[in-house]
Amino acid sequence: MQDSIDKKIKDMASRESIRVPEGFDERMERIKVSLPQERQGQKKRRFPLRAAVVLAAVLVLCLSIPVVAEQINLNQIFKNIFMKPSEGQNPAPDTAGGSPAPAMEPVEADHPFLTQAGSILFQKAENAGLSFTARGIVGDGNSLYLAFDVETLDGQPFAGETAEELKQFQFGEIYLQLDGAAMGQYCGATRIDDGSVPGKATFLIKETLRFEGVDSVAGHQLKISINDLRVSDNSLKVFEMEDLAALSKNFSEVTPDDYLEWGGTESEGPDGVLEKHNIYLLKRAGKKLKFSETYPEMEIDNMAFIEGDLYLNLNLNGAVNPDDVSDMNIVNRKNGEFLNVHGSGFNAINLDTFEGLDPSVGSDYENGEQFGVRMQFIGLGSPEKLKDAVLALGGDGSYRTAYQGSWEFEFPLDYEDTSVVYENIDQTLANGIEVEGLTLSPISMKLTMKTDVDSFSDMALELDDGSRITLDELQWDQKDGTVQFQTMYPAVVDTARISAVIINGERLALSPEKAK
Repeated sequence: MQDSIDKKIKDMASRESIRVPEGFDERMERIKVSLPQERQGQKKRRFPLRAAVVLAAVLVLCLSIPVVAEQINLNQIFKNIFMKPSEGQNPAPDTAGGSPAPAMEPVEADHPFLTQAGSILFQKAENAGLSFTARGIVGDGNSLYLAFDVETLDGQPFAGETAEELKQFQFGEIYLQLDGAAMGQYCGATRIDDGSVPGKATFLIKETLRFEGVDSVAGHQLKISINDLRVSDNSLKVFEMEDLAALSKNFSEVTPDDYLEWGGTESEGPDGVLEKHNIYLLKRAGKKLKFSETYPEMEIDNMAFIEGDLYLNLNLNGAVNPDDVSDMNIVNRKNGEFLNVHGSGFNAINLDTFEGLDPSVGSDYENGEQFGVRMQFIGLGSPEKLKDAVLALGGDGSYRTAYQGSWEFEFPLDYEDTSVVYENIDQTLANGIEVEGLTLSPISMKLTMKTDVDSFSDMALELDDGSRITLDELQWDQKDGTVQFQTMYPAVVDTARISAVIINGERLALSPEKAK
C-alpha cells in the first residue's frame, strides 16, 4: 500500500512538470522508518500511519518545490523565443540594406516586461488520444503570445513520426473569442520545440487581437477552440548546412542598383483591396560559396533581403534539377517548421531572352544549359528570422487528419497592459500620411492615420542608438480615409528606447512628453 502511495506522489509530480528531487526515495524510506510504531494499550488517539506518511511525503515535495519552481519560467515555456535588442553594442549588419539592425540577446527570465505582462497557465483538455495544455501567455492591449503543449495520451510518437523524420503539423482550425461573444477571429500556430521528446510538441500562437469595441484585451476572458491535428504526408529533406543568418555575413548589403524589378503579383487583402507584391531579379555577385554537405556541388552566388523577401541566387551545378527547385523551402532546422510562404515560380525563366534585361544582372545559363536559379522566398520579413533557418526540399504538400477532435481552453488575460499611448500627435509626414494616434508596447504597435495610401512597407522602429528593427507582420483596416494599423515586433523592445517610428520610409519622431 505504502509503495503505491509513493508511486502516486511521484507520478503526480511528473505530470505537473516538477521533477522528483534527487534522493527522494532514500528520504522517503528514512521518514517511514523514523515514524513512531503502533503500541498496544495506547490510550491517546493515534495520528494514522498512512496519513503521516502522506503528510511527510508532501512536506518533502513542498520543501523541494521552491528550488524547482525557480527554474520554471516563461522563457522555458516559450522555448526561449523572446529576444531583445542588446544595449551598449554595435548594431549588427542588416542584409536588407539601409540602416543597421541591432544585435539581439535573450530576454532574462526576470525581465520586468515578462513579469508584468505574462502569466503561467495550466489549462488542460484531453480528447481523441491527445492532451492539450495551455502553458503560458504574454500580451498587451492588442496582441498575444500563447504557448501550448500537445502530447499523445499513450506516450507514443505522433502518427507517422519517427526519430529520423520530423513531421509537419497544422491544425484544422484555431478560433479565438473574447468574453463569450459569438463572433471571433481565426489564427494559426507554429511549432517551437526541437522535437526531441517523442509524442510531445509545443506550439506558439502569436496573434494581433482585433475585437470590435475593445481598446485593451487585458483583463478580459479569452476562449480558444482548436479542431483536428493534421500531419504532412510528404517527406522533408533538410540540407546539412550553416544557418542562413551565418551565411548572409558573406554578402554585402544591397542597394536598388543591385537588382531589377521583374514584375509583381496581386492578391486581395482582408478588406478586398488588391495588394501588390514586387518580384526582383538580384544581380549575380560572381561568388561560389559552397554551403551544403547534403549537396556539396551547390554554391550560393548572392543573397539579400529586399522588401521583406529573401532572394537567393544558387549555382546548382547539376546537383538538383532546375525544375525541382520550386519544391525548395526555408525551414527551422530545430523543428522543421516552414518560415517562408513559398518560393517564387520565376526561377525557370530564360534570362537570355528576357526583354530589356540589363546584362550586368548576369545569366543563369552557360552554353545553352541552365546551371543556376534565382529564388525568392516570400514572407520572411526580416534577417532575424534566418537564425536556425536552412534550406530543404519537399515537405510542403498534402496533409491528412491524424487526430480528429476538438479541444478548448478558457482563461482570463490576467496580465498588466504595459502600453504607452501618444495622443494628439497630429503630424503630417513628407509622404502625406497624417498620424493622429500611436500606442506602443514592448511587443506591438497600433497607429491611427489619415491617408489614402492602401499599402504599407518599409515600416520599422528606430532605437536610441540609431539602429532599426524591421516590422513585417502588418495588418490594417481602412475606412473613409482613416487607417487603423497594427503590428507585432520580432523582439521585445523597451518603449523608452524607441526614438522614432518609420512609416512607409518616413520618420515619425517621438516626443516623450506626449506619452502617457
